[in-house]
Amino acid sequence: MYSSLGVIKNSKHSGELIGTHQRIDEVARRMISRNVDVARAFPSTQEILAFEGMQGPDGLKRKSPGVDEPEHFIIPGEDDGVLIGYIRDHHYNLTKALRERNHERAAFEAAWMAHAITDGLTPAHHYPYRERVDELMQEKDYKKLFGVKIKGIMRGDNLAQAARNNWLYWGAGGIMTKHIAFEYGVAQTIALLPKKRITPHMSRKEFSHIDYEKVFYKSLERVNNLKMYERFLKDGWTTELAMETYQILIPEIIRCVALNWASCIEESGLILYSQMDSKKKAKHEK
Repeated sequence: MYSSLGVIKNSKHSGELIGTHQRIDEVARRMISRNVDVARAFPSTQEILAFEGMQGPDGLKRKSPGVDEPEHFIIPGEDDGVLIGYIRDHHYNLTKALRERNHERAAFEAAWMAHAITDGLTPAHHYPYRERVDELMQEKDYKKLFGVKIKGIMRGDNLAQAARNNWLYWGAGGIMTKHIAFEYGVAQTIALLPKKRITPHMSRKEFSHIDYEKVFYKSLERVNNLKMYERFLKDGWTTELAMETYQILIPEIIRCVALNWASCIEESGLILYSQMDSKKKAKHEK
């Protein structure tokens, strides 16, 4: 999903046009405020968004392409465990940061966890991208310009083969062209919608006793059953896809992000501490 482009740099409206990750995080954080008693102990929306865009996984890809990049792809039914591994790591680190009251680290882990979940539930990330790129790349090293790696430049044994590979990657109907086009369609669909239109309907009961991995895979199943990317590759961006995006896809992603955050709050003991503090306060008042 898009995260690093916005309306105006440093504007309070930055991210509203293209920042899909930011909009998802903002609504998910609002769900935490509405349904979790100790929400004030969780990083604020502003603190979380400080680790999106150029400070998030997408920024890492621009700063050092090909170096320790988190690849948020998952093939439903053929899960290699990589993506859920990222989510587990962020879940552990976020829980630990909340327990230790490390607010800045908690904001970082919350943002990066949400990014991994959002990408993992985005239909364009369910395509065997890496396998297709490996078929095109004749050499594993990136093309360099003045010693700087350039990501996305396909190579070949000769000029003609390199041109062909780059066309299959960037040309009309190319792997990356289609990927970007789908995500751009999602971004444009929700860009001007009021946040309540993409807010999922959730009960307070859902925010307790959470199995965060089960929540993620259940959301993945729901999204995969829509076959949105397959239909996009066949027919392009349609009104039906746009409606499914803001009625089903984005609310499902927000729901999953919010519940994963809530799971960390629950496991950190913050709710228990809050209950103990309340009892102490009540006893003191007596």
